[in-house]
Amino acid sequence: MRLFKRSSRPTSGMKKTLIVTGNKPTFREVLSSLLFIAICGALILKMFTFANIEQVVPGDVARSDIYATVDLNIPDTITTEDRRQAAIEQAPDVYIYDPRAHEKVDYILDQIFQKVEEYQELRDSLLSARGKKQKAEAEKQVEALSKQYEAQLSELLPPGVFVSLKDNRNLKELKPLLKEMMDRLYTREFTEDRNSLKLVKGEAVLVDSGKDQQYLTKGFPPVVDRRSLKNFVYTFLRNREVVHDEEFSIIFALVNHIVIPNYIFDSKMTEASKKEAADSVEPSYLRKKTGEIIVRKGERISPVSAQFINEQNQRLRANISTRRIVSTLLLLMLTVFFLYRLSVIFQKRYVRDELPVFLLLIWCALAGVVLMKLSIFVLGAVERSLSMSVLFKGELLFYAVPYAFPASLAALLAGGIPALIVTLCVAIVLLLLTAGNIPLTLFFIFSSLSAIYILRKQSGQSAVLFSGFWLGLSHFVFLIILFLHYSGNSSWEWYGAALLISLAGGFFVSAAVTISLPSFETAFGITTDIRLLELANMNNRLLVDLSMKAAGTYQHSILVANLVEAAAKAIGANALLARVGTYYHDIGKMEKPGYFIENQRTGDENRHDRLTPKMSAIILTNHVKDGIRLAEEAKLPEQIIRFIKEHHGTKLMAFFYNKALSLQEENGEAVEESEYRYPGPKPTMKETAILMIGDAVEAASRTLKAPVTAGKLQNLVNRIIKGLVDDNQFSDCDLTFKELDIIAASFLRSISASFHTRIDYPGYDFNEEDGGSGNGNKKLKDKVNRGEDD
Repeated sequence: MRLFKRSSRPTSGMKKTLIVTGNKPTFREVLSSLLFIAICGALILKMFTFANIEQVVPGDVARSDIYATVDLNIPDTITTEDRRQAAIEQAPDVYIYDPRAHEKVDYILDQIFQKVEEYQELRDSLLSARGKKQKAEAEKQVEALSKQYEAQLSELLPPGVFVSLKDNRNLKELKPLLKEMMDRLYTREFTEDRNSLKLVKGEAVLVDSGKDQQYLTKGFPPVVDRRSLKNFVYTFLRNREVVHDEEFSIIFALVNHIVIPNYIFDSKMTEASKKEAADSVEPSYLRKKTGEIIVRKGERISPVSAQFINEQNQRLRANISTRRIVSTLLLLMLTVFFLYRLSVIFQKRYVRDELPVFLLLIWCALAGVVLMKLSIFVLGAVERSLSMSVLFKGELLFYAVPYAFPASLAALLAGGIPALIVTLCVAIVLLLLTAGNIPLTLFFIFSSLSAIYILRKQSGQSAVLFSGFWLGLSHFVFLIILFLHYSGNSSWEWYGAALLISLAGGFFVSAAVTISLPSFETAFGITTDIRLLELANMNNRLLVDLSMKAAGTYQHSILVANLVEAAAKAIGANALLARVGTYYHDIGKMEKPGYFIENQRTGDENRHDRLTPKMSAIILTNHVKDGIRLAEEAKLPEQIIRFIKEHHGTKLMAFFYNKALSLQEENGEAVEESEYRYPGPKPTMKETAILMIGDAVEAASRTLKAPVTAGKLQNLVNRIIKGLVDDNQFSDCDLTFKELDIIAASFLRSISASFHTRIDYPGYDFNEEDGGSGNGNKKLKDKVNRGEDD
């Protein structure tokens, strides 16, 4: 399941193309920010809660017997809150039913039409005057009268509606029509938002304001709300001759203005009902008499015992102040704010695409903070239980925490600069989380910087795992420097322990990244270079099937991939993505390989000769649909599927279209050009646009007759590109004319290389159909004919 929208962003090493978001954060960005602040705030404040020496936590061992010095009567908050929450969840929502809403709307309609009719009578009376002066004076009076009545109806009518109604000659027919519409509307009932009508445990409280009664209901009628009102009005008026099409918007504006909901969610009554249900729950208490033992020496402190002890520890309670909570939340809010702004600044320097960078970075940061806190907790338990060596005691063990995890994840998913932004923000959180532990924070920063540098050119799962070794060695160097700065006393045993811990930390980072990377790729729809390299393996099932079922298509894809990769490099696009996408762009031809020319042998009958042009066009179109289906079944990334969808765009299948035109007079059928175009979409990124050009260039180059000169090749490439530009195939991607020139030059170089010439073999003419002369060199001749070189 994807948490976020799929990205079609091409990735290439540490250079990424990311989206430029607007100035206003989206709902998902705000929600993720609040979640980050809430979780980090909870972790930080919990650390402060138990930072005081006099504070105890469940699981600690009591150093002495602890007794209740006074009668303790503490609320069992967990049990009480569970019961209160259950009562709140079971309390149904409260809705107001207003049966008088229909009457109110009818009264408003009467008032409106009465005023409009009065105006029309007075206007007609004034305009009946004869003579030019009287008519001019009458027109002025009518204008004043219009403004007077418009002002009187300003509260009943939306702006502009009176102007339309005052000249309407069908008021007598329109009024009953609107009355009938209101009757039908309130037969179904009306509310502001249909989604607000919810049943809790299959029930809701309905308060009848007309009868001043309330009762439980098991369901709601099929109500109309604001969003569906327009469709309701349109459906009602659709076949009415009284209303013209141009009057629909005026009538809808009138109805939308005067209609009154008769099903209303009452948030105050609902809140009061739930509060009443919660308040009715009797609180549970835990009690200790003075002198009663709370916990004995050597016993582990249970959560309840800790609660009793903390009741007596007023000094600790004073430490958990509102000031500290507010300051912590403010620091986290500032951190999120700068993370957002830095993300936006970074994005504006890169190519527009569909990856929400801020969302990705904040989730990398949140995952890193949670993993670090969890690791500190686990290593703390290990530290308390280890007794084999004092070298693993104290803070040294905590340097095995995978501090570089968020930076490594961000570097692989978004690039080096976003990883630096994540490092900065997580460093602030870590400083708060560890109560200002400078050595650990410095170690985190240097570890993250090392990971970013090491991963700058790493590709493949094994490379990521191996990078953990180099990261571990860098950890060892940082540990030595920090130890010399803050302590200075060391031994060979300490160095050995530090080396083991450093290597373990590097391994933990690599393992965590390897495990979590696929989840982030899926959640954000990102295709990393690691995934692309896996797909580039020719032993992939789809590519093996393609080579077996459609060998010509397979070879064509390999050749086009070479062209496309070189052109992508030339314009700075993602060459790896371009190559891998090209490998898979024609996998749909496996379904009917014999209908494509590259899979037909010389002398074989062309199967399209037996088909109508329309059927041939359908077969060609279906190879795109079949390719998409095969790709989705194989769970290929969306980026690769876009190569399949877009490599033909909406191009015209000219051969079959022209053939259909030539047969039009014979069969008498009309030829629609749209039936002979691919369904699209057009290329939406540079890599798929390059594939569209390269696919056509490689196929067309096969039709050139010897001698193939540079001029012929250049003319071929230029004509293909011009044809695609004229056909508006690149309107949805951001290719420039300069880049098209670069692509054309790249294709020309690559194609020219494939049409190289060789010197003749003396005494042999390999264009002869017989075996040539002489048997002594037959072995050599066969070798050359097979395409092998000496």
